[in-house]
Amino acid sequence: MKEKSWKVMGLLLTSVLFLGGCGASDKSTAQTESFSMANTASADYGEGWETAMDTSGDEKAEEVSPEMAAEEAGTEEALSEKDLSSRKLIKRVSLSMETKSFDTMKQKMEEAITSCGGYIEASSFDDPQGGDYYRYYSITARIPSEKLDSFVSEAGSLGTVTNKSENVEDVTLDYVDKTAYKESLQVEYERVMELLEEAEDLEQILALESKLSQLRYEINSYESQLRTYDNLIDYSTVNIYISEVEYEQKAEDTIGSRISNGFTSSLYTVRDFFVNLFVGIIANLPVIILVGIVAALCVTAVSKLWKRKKKRKQERQEKQEQKESKKE
Repeated sequence: MKEKSWKVMGLLLTSVLFLGGCGASDKSTAQTESFSMANTASADYGEGWETAMDTSGDEKAEEVSPEMAAEEAGTEEALSEKDLSSRKLIKRVSLSMETKSFDTMKQKMEEAITSCGGYIEASSFDDPQGGDYYRYYSITARIPSEKLDSFVSEAGSLGTVTNKSENVEDVTLDYVDKTAYKESLQVEYERVMELLEEAEDLEQILALESKLSQLRYEINSYESQLRTYDNLIDYSTVNIYISEVEYEQKAEDTIGSRISNGFTSSLYTVRDFFVNLFVGIIANLPVIILVGIVAALCVTAVSKLWKRKKKRKQERQEKQEQKESKKE
């Protein structure tokens, strides 16, 4: 009996060990198949599979690495602490001026623009003929930014400045953003070019060429915006308005200068009124004579008609009186 019981126990132990070995073998086989399936998928998808895996890994890294947010904040803070000399500033100046020596000032102003390395972007010249109208000259000049202050000082000394305004626009952050985005587009463009060289399928080639066209358009757009910024930053815009006057007002803002300017302006206004009146009469003398003749003829005709009417009325009254006297 004891030998039979030992045999039974041995059979049971052998069965347990065999089942355990089979389970371990199945688990190892499953792991091997899983590993082989991963390798097969990687071989089938190639770089796209690895890129997707890397992207998912990057997303997890972004979730667990708050240092990136701190780094971006530090970058913005460092950018805001830069010197003004390294920032991207667009400067605009507007000058309104008066002068008695219009021709001389016009020539000197143009010479001052070219001597400092600038150029005239646009201009307008108004020269009315006759009357009390004076000439007017408008200039839009582009001046190197490093010479802007010296040019404005020199231009202001050529005549009387009646109004002056300055405007400064800081485009540093926008300039940096556009530059970074353009560079990222350029990197993407180069990667798509590499894929296009390796592509063999017609649909893939068409899709990649379409993407290249879109990237080229975006890159050219950002390059155009950056060139415009560079031009506005390197060359400041100065708008100059020159008016010809008969006398230049004093620039000092004092009571005495204001009284003097007002009194002088009143004298010139009265003088201009009588001068214009005299000129108008002489210029329109033929018309005035013609109107006078017509008016005289009209008055004469009306006067004759009035006299005739009055005479007829008197005659009727006399006849009426004679009739009454005969009846009596």
